[in-house]
Amino acid sequence: MLNSAHVTEPTRRALLERLDARYEREFFEVAEFERLQALAVRLLPHDPAEMDLTGTVDRRLIVGVGDGWRYADALPDGEAYRALLAALPDGFETLDGEAQDTAIPALQSSHPRAFEDLLAELTEAFMAHPLTQYRFGYAGFADAPNWPQVGPNELEPREVAYGPQ
Repeated sequence: MLNSAHVTEPTRRALLERLDARYEREFFEVAEFERLQALAVRLLPHDPAEMDLTGTVDRRLIVGVGDGWRYADALPDGEAYRALLAALPDGFETLDGEAQDTAIPALQSSHPRAFEDLLAELTEAFMAHPLTQYRFGYAGFADAPNWPQVGPNELEPREVAYGPQ
């Protein structure tokens, strides 16, 4: 779909950039970055070699952009994320998945706002990634004129009907 006539050139370019985006660690220290990556994989199972979610967070913090709002009493995102990562057990990134999963609820309880913000940021990056969209069968980025318009419970001509007919 991405290479079809159903996608405009600006949208295709943006998605291809997102597909290939890899960022050098700049904001976090090496140990923090490794912890963040381990946490990100537990929260949103993905292959960091395919999707650089941790690098996306690091890059946003270095560039200094935000989502346009924040609580007045909240720490800046970078400070809040560092405190969140510091609250994880020592060696979190080397623990097995079950042990990591056991540690996450305490982290969520001790730093609820930072945890929620990080989870939302990681989820946004995950869902905006072209591989996720492809795997979910999402075609909402098809923005070219004449894209078929369908109603509720209707199939597009390119779709295969699933389930009983």
